[in-house]
Amino acid sequence: MDDSIKERPHFLFRLLEGTFMAMAYATRFLSFILPPSLLYLIPRSMGAVFFYARPGMRRRLEAKISDAMPEISDPHELSRIGRQACGSMFMPIFDVFTLSRHGERYMQGLSIEGEENLAEAEALGKGVILTGAHIGALAIAHAVMARLGKPYTPIAFNPDNTIMPRYIEFLEFYGGFLGCDVEEPVFFVGEEDIIPRVRQHLASGKRIGINFDVDGSGTIEFFGRPAALTSGLAYFSYDTGAPVIVVALLRGKRPLENRMVILEPIFCDPTAERTTEVARVMREVTRKGEQLIRMAPGQWMSWFGLWQWWDTAREILERKEKAGSS
Repeated sequence: MDDSIKERPHFLFRLLEGTFMAMAYATRFLSFILPPSLLYLIPRSMGAVFFYARPGMRRRLEAKISDAMPEISDPHELSRIGRQACGSMFMPIFDVFTLSRHGERYMQGLSIEGEENLAEAEALGKGVILTGAHIGALAIAHAVMARLGKPYTPIAFNPDNTIMPRYIEFLEFYGGFLGCDVEEPVFFVGEEDIIPRVRQHLASGKRIGINFDVDGSGTIEFFGRPAALTSGLAYFSYDTGAPVIVVALLRGKRPLENRMVILEPIFCDPTAERTTEVARVMREVTRKGEQLIRMAPGQWMSWFGLWQWWDTAREILERKEKAGSS
């Protein structure tokens, strides 16, 4: 194969990373001279350009949204959600510098729904597993929780194992600088001792954070169809007894008027059969996660992976069926 063809994807990722890094430094500068209301016009405009400049992608994205939420039949509403979803990909760095520059005002304008749910989960004394989708102001959720006196340690991909390592490291550094669990800032996926460390963290009554909308080998119903998602958080819950809380930090109409939604805890029954109970917990997680996504579908960044999760789940189930009939 021609070497230039083999290197092209790597070159494109480097180009993409360079673009996002340039945007990050520009955003840091602009956050000092522009009010948030004007600053956030930039990612929204970038999302609109990305959405309309690629007609094929736009049609596929609208089709995914329609497949997941068939109750939405208005093409203008589908376009609005798709346009917002594209803009959401550019917003994390704007969230970081908005919180950095206007932290006190941000916290004053934050509304919190369901604080009693977190208190109920913490009362068990076995730690808490916070989970949610890649939605809203995800990049600063841990910093906001730390400022509320509820720090947690996220389980995150090591930047070196992503397609944009410098940009992800930049986000994680500044996000951690804004607020985190000072004793244990992050658990990186792939570390040899991550499982015993997470278990010990929960056994000490502390909190971890892990997103559920990540591709995996488990088949869980999500938006009406089986989807191939990871089930690790449910195994941690079963093994430690830590309840699971589904939460989201959703953006409001104005940059400094946001809301955190904390849903009822999901308790795991350690006396039940392990595989069956893990599946039940994940069904509850995805059901509640879908509930939060439907509150602000344009803020969910993972629309682009939904079809792949559905397709992979179908292949997994077909293989199991063939193996069972042979």
